Amino acid sequence: MKELKLSVKGMHCAACSSRIEKVVGDMEGVEKASVNLAAETMELHWDDATHSFEDIAERVSGMGFGLESISAQQDLFEKNRAETVRRLALMKQKLIYSMLLAIPLFGISMGEMMGLPLPEIINPHTHPANFAIIQFVLVAVIMFLGRNFYLNGIPALIRRVPNMDSLIAVGTGAAFIYSTWNLVEILLGINVQMKVMDLYFESAGVLIALVSLGKYMETRSKSHTSDAIAKLMQLTPETATILIGENQEQKDIPAEEIKADDILLVRPGDRIPVDGKIIQGHSVIDESMLTGESLPVSKEENDTVIGGTLNKNGVLHVLAEQVGADTMLSRIVRLVQDAQGSKAPIAGMADRISLYFVPVVMCFAVLTGLAWYFIGGVDFSSSLRFFIAVLVIACPCAMGLATPTSIMVGTGRGAQLGVLVKSGEALELAEKTEVLVFDKTG
Repeated sequence: MKELKLSVKGMHCAACSSRIEKVVGDMEGVEKASVNLAAETMELHWDDATHSFEDIAERVSGMGFGLESISAQQDLFEKNRAETVRRLALMKQKLIYSMLLAIPLFGISMGEMMGLPLPEIINPHTHPANFAIIQFVLVAVIMFLGRNFYLNGIPALIRRVPNMDSLIAVGTGAAFIYSTWNLVEILLGINVQMKVMDLYFESAGVLIALVSLGKYMETRSKSHTSDAIAKLMQLTPETATILIGENQEQKDIPAEEIKADDILLVRPGDRIPVDGKIIQGHSVIDESMLTGESLPVSKEENDTVIGGTLNKNGVLHVLAEQVGADTMLSRIVRLVQDAQGSKAPIAGMADRISLYFVPVVMCFAVLTGLAWYFIGGVDFSSSLRFFIAVLVIACPCAMGLATPTSIMVGTGRGAQLGVLVKSGEALELAEKTEVLVFDKTG
């Protein structure tokens, strides 16, 4: 049985993560496929005699997503963090432009209804063509900025695995196409005054801008869930001083290049870079990051020291023993990452609902529009509004993100305070705890 921690690319909502879990989990030989939307990771246990990793990656790729095998969890964390920062900057830029265009679009479209005067050149009564064309231009630019909704949502719909982007793409696309048809009729002089009041460009533009705002806030919130791990990693110094040869020549090197049996020079005020043993010198060490004990601990030759702890007042020569991923701090970070990537039992229910939520919403939207048109007796434009409304207000993302995001924030904050939680399941069971007994250090 082979186990891998994988990075999943291209997920946009809870429906995406649920679909990947179901398709991969149903493959022969797969024992466990657990996808965490907030961390954008998948824990995979499978019999590699049945399927190769390439087979599974190809199946996931067929759904429009990507799988990457990451051997080191720290590499995965740093890579995802850098990718999130880049994505946030791009999203923020697009959001600003979308909002700057959506505000005048809404003002032009709804200004008369709100009693705001419009310039004569775009007055719908005297210059209906200009009124419609300027809205068309504004919404076209907004839709271009929000093109990812269509690039992700339409292919997912064609593959019969619709997601939240599919809802937005279909809803805003329907409003845009209907309004563009009315624009053509206005330009041809067909029922001009009736058609000019039957444009829904602002619906498409404002919805894309607002949903983009929601996506930006969601991504920004997710990015903060890893702040605790970043702070833990910062406890390890970026560089270290090693002593070379009999003359003990000092050389500064990156901390990740330290090897076992290297002799390190640790000055007062420095953090110890790796786990090791004191071979010369004595000092007091602040180990509060590990033990919670506020008072520094006296250390002398042959005593063990832990990477990330703070040397207070003496010069130490330390023999490196546990380095890289084997240090105590790295193991703590790995434990926190595993806990953040794990699923609480309650998350399974949300995932199952999210899997079927989008297709059900699309069916309800179609039925709503048809019912209002054929039974309610309203015109086509009104029934279209009801169809769009049902599509755009339904989003399963909050349902799928709430639990994993809570776990990530809770376990991360706990680690900062010295409380390590093994898994999401353990965190959920902690709610039933009635008595906690601590020693003086916690």
